[in-house]
Amino acid sequence: MNMLTKFFYYRPFADLTLCHFLKKRLTLPNLLLEEYFDNFDTHPVTLHQLPKGAWSTPLADVIMLLKIAVCSQAKKLMEVGSFRGYTALYLAQHVSPDAKIVTVDRYPEHGEAYRNTQYAHRIERRVGETSPEIFQQDSPGSYDFIFLDADHSYEAVKHDTELLLPLISPNGFLVWHDYANWGYFDGKNGVPEYLKELSERLPIAHVIGSDLAVYSPAWSREQKHLYEKAIVQKLHHTQIDAWTTASLRG
Repeated sequence: MNMLTKFFYYRPFADLTLCHFLKKRLTLPNLLLEEYFDNFDTHPVTLHQLPKGAWSTPLADVIMLLKIAVCSQAKKLMEVGSFRGYTALYLAQHVSPDAKIVTVDRYPEHGEAYRNTQYAHRIERRVGETSPEIFQQDSPGSYDFIFLDADHSYEAVKHDTELLLPLISPNGFLVWHDYANWGYFDGKNGVPEYLKELSERLPIAHVIGSDLAVYSPAWSREQKHLYEKAIVQKLHHTQIDAWTTASLRG
């Protein structure tokens, strides 16, 4: 860690303030989920308990995740970077009873939200770093939905993504958290930089109304027309008529 990075690492406010001036950091195309999924607005999402802890996924992002999983009828799901396990619990509460969920986290105590609940038997906990060994039992193309929310540094996101991409099914979805304008100077968030590079060879989009980015292998093939139809221009808030827009906030 060089001196400049170290300076910002312990001063997150300074990092966030300067990141505000990086106007062209978030370059992915913007996707409206309600334009991609016909049933996006009709599928209900119900949260009975609120997530605890500073690292918990914000509720707006949780709802987007659940909508993707439910609307795509995912049957095999994985969360990498599970922490307390609230997102995994919410997924178990919304996907079909025969769906299987795998959670991966380096902390042995992860998953407290769903342990000792009626959903625990549907969630497989794996403890360890993201590595070829922890995924060795998974067949290529076997997951319909993967949520990556682990170490956000550029090197870690690249490493984890390269391991997870082969596991996505042809019509599945890989979702990254914290596609957001923070953590550039302190090195804590390299998600935007890595996804910008990856988008040069794969169709990746930012989900409007969230800090999520998403990719599906089908967007290069049979679902390409649906993907392109759901891509919209991101307008500055001063250009939007709040009374007529159908776009989600964001």
